[in-house]
Amino acid sequence: MGTTVLALTLPALPASVRSARAAVEQSVRPLVATERMYDDIRLCVSEAATNVVRHAYERSAGHSFDVEVGVDADELTIAVRDLGRGISGRSNGDEPGGYGLAIIESLASRLRISSESGIGTEISMVFLLARPRIGGHGGAGAAVAE
Repeated sequence: MGTTVLALTLPALPASVRSARAAVEQSVRPLVATERMYDDIRLCVSEAATNVVRHAYERSAGHSFDVEVGVDADELTIAVRDLGRGISGRSNGDEPGGYGLAIIESLASRLRISSESGIGTEISMVFLLARPRIGGHGGAGAAVAE
């Protein structure tokens, strides 16, 4: 994951979704070049944290989840981990929603999901950071550093 810029553990409670999002917002703000990417990251973190709160544990009281943000060259990686029942241990589909992972997959450059029943889940989202431009003002015709 490269250099860790944020590592925190939060209780698996609804209020922690906002706390996770705010902590990630603060840690990635200086790293992200566009408002769109910033908004995409905020949404993805909210979706991943909401999944933990809604699905990871039978009862969320007394449980927690981890959020980690790392930077490596031109990539930003955000991981959300729990020690819950795993994705295969989720409900039978009677719950409303179910679009969180699809949203994350559509917005992140890469998505990796590691889940084992009864052991937990890690959702790792990678976002490509803008590369510095060489020469001029970065307008049309500017070369991208490789």
